[in-house]
This record gives sequence, structure tokens and C-alpha cells, in this order.
Amino acid sequence: MIVEELLRFAEPRLRERTAIDVRIGLSYTGVLLDDDSLGLAYSFREEAAHCCGLLERAGDLEGNAWELAGLSLAPGAVDSSVGVATINAAINKDAGGEEGDALEFLDLRDDDEIGMVGDFRPMVEELERRGHKLHVFERSPRREGVWSDWAAEYILPKLSVVLITGTAVVNKTIDHLLELARNAREVVVLGPSTPLAGEVFKKHGVTLLSGMVVEEPRKALKIISQGGGARELKRAARKVTLDLR
Repeated sequence: MIVEELLRFAEPRLRERTAIDVRIGLSYTGVLLDDDSLGLAYSFREEAAHCCGLLERAGDLEGNAWELAGLSLAPGAVDSSVGVATINAAINKDAGGEEGDALEFLDLRDDDEIGMVGDFRPMVEELERRGHKLHVFERSPRREGVWSDWAAEYILPKLSVVLITGTAVVNKTIDHLLELARNAREVVVLGPSTPLAGEVFKKHGVTLLSGMVVEEPRKALKIISQGGGARELKRAARKVTLDLR
């Protein structure tokens, strides 16, 4: 399971760190460590509305970062978001890579058929502008032309390029999605929730990792607390891409 691999990868850094602030916002969860590293993970609002186990600990989440990261294995939406954000806090800041968006590094060819798990609207518009055939999948499609996520079972194995949202790590669908994408020439995991752990993802056929490195953690925490999303978080972070090819 990839989440377990990420935990093992981050363990040496997590055991040295303490979580000093945890914010669970409308769009993102943020965990700040005592070395000023802030990790992000998507907050699943719909799922969170039906669970309250972690919220009973509200006000008492700070402490041992390794224990907090262990919540990434939990079945609950809120728990898992906090756990993955803690992992990202430990590894993303020093992951290396190059500044820039995944599209700047993708090897796209005229005949490529592209699948995108997660509706990244600016990227969708750019790929459509370039004339690529694109299939977008979402758990709850909110616009015409977007497939329900179950359609990925039939379509992803046929595609040459697959882009997968990093939130798939949070809800633990990442293993299956990468298996579906095994025939693709390019496989990208992207978005603010993405753990920049090249050593882990390369073994599963991923060619590019594109995530966020927070440079102004307290500004980012304020954005999270006030309901900001990825667009607002860009004011406190930079996009980083790791080429694993």
C-alpha cells in the first residue's frame, strides 16, 4: 500500500519532529512542524460531514509528528487528511525538483489521449486549447463532459498519458489508479496533496510528481483557516515538479 510506503519513507524525519499547529479548513488541511515545515492535504468536506472521531480530539492534536502521520492509515476522511498533511510537511520542503507546473515537463505528443483523475480546470483548458483528446474523471461530476470516477476502470488502461490528483493518496485510491494506468507512457501525480517522494512513486510507474512547497507557512495557515483553496495557497507556496524518468 502506497500510504504505508510513504510512512516508512518519511519515518526518520517524522520521529525527529513535533507538530505544533494543525488546521482543518474547508478545502485543505495543514500541519505545521517545529522546523517551520508545513504540509498540505485535501479536506474531503462531504465525507467529513459524516464522521466525528477525530474532531473529538480538536484542540489536542499537536504533539509527536510520527504518531500524527499514522492517521494517514485511518479510514476516516478527516484523520487521513491530517496524516497525509503531516507526511508532506516532513518530506516536501527538501524534496528538490524544479520549480514549475507539470505541463511544463510533460512529454506530450500529437496523438496522445489523456486521462485526468480530478478536474484541474486551468490544466483542462490548456490541454483542450492544444487540441488533445481528454477524459476527465470526478467522484461527483459538476459539469458536462466530466465522467464519474467509476468510468476510469474502463478508460484509463487505454490511455497514453494519465494525470492523477494527489488527493488519491488521502482517500487511498492511488494504488488502484496507478494499476489502471500501467499502460500509459506518462503517469503524473499532481496537486497540493501530492507527497514529493520520488523514491516511492517511481516504483509504481509514475514519471512526474508535481506538488506544492509552502514558503510562508503562517500565511498558508491563515488561508486554510479562512476557507482558501489551491488558488489562494499559491500566494504562500510554489509549485515543484520532480522528473522521475
